[in-house]
Amino acid sequence: MTNTPQVLNQISVNLYWFCFLAYTIYWGLGFTRLKLRFPILVGIVIVHIAAIALRGFSIEYFPLTNKFESFNGFAVAAFIILLINIRTESHIYRMCLFGVGYGFFVAAAYFPKGLSYAPPLMLTIWYILHVPLSFFCYALWVSAMAAAVAQYFNRDDKKTYDRIIDSGFQYGLVVFSVSMIFGGLWGYVAWGAYFLWDAKVVWSVIIWFFYATCLHLDYWQEAKRFKPPMAIVGFFYTPDDIRGHQLSDREFS
Repeated sequence: MTNTPQVLNQISVNLYWFCFLAYTIYWGLGFTRLKLRFPILVGIVIVHIAAIALRGFSIEYFPLTNKFESFNGFAVAAFIILLINIRTESHIYRMCLFGVGYGFFVAAAYFPKGLSYAPPLMLTIWYILHVPLSFFCYALWVSAMAAAVAQYFNRDDKKTYDRIIDSGFQYGLVVFSVSMIFGGLWGYVAWGAYFLWDAKVVWSVIIWFFYATCLHLDYWQEAKRFKPPMAIVGFFYTPDDIRGHQLSDREFS
């Protein structure tokens, strides 16, 4: 008798390795001005999303139950944000954002890829709403970081990079705020409290205040010049929060 979940998961893993090869080849294409950049990346991202979906079908739940799925999920979020801003002419911006997504995608390869079923604490709609939104806001903040790096190498087109930085700050903070509301509801369902003095929760609050400060720099004329360096500094805060979205062994039991 065919073990359907195992078969679906194996197909998903095979597609992951296909995307691994395709993304690696894309490194060379991404530095060019060829119009093929966009359709090729779209095609790879579609296959990537299909791989994630098949894994979800195999476990009959949203596929964000372990480190492999989390790193993989954040990578596709970064690539989707890149597709939105693919017309930006700066090679540095495009490949900096792509490089972060690629780094997480490669890091996912080091984690077990077998079936991982959701523990009881994850079996709520609030978890499903909380984590993906968090990943997309992180991807927006990485986009702001990439634009800030690109701006240091190309000061002639400052307005374009300022626009990307501002949109990353604004939309990222809005999405993160909504995800924190869902996270609080998840916490109430799972642990009976909207807020816990847990390292992961406190760190998320610190990140929220950091990017809220970045957003309000516009109200202080002399502080606007600090937005690009703060976008870069903020990048070093987010990876810890991405890793923190998985439950510890104690919480699984």
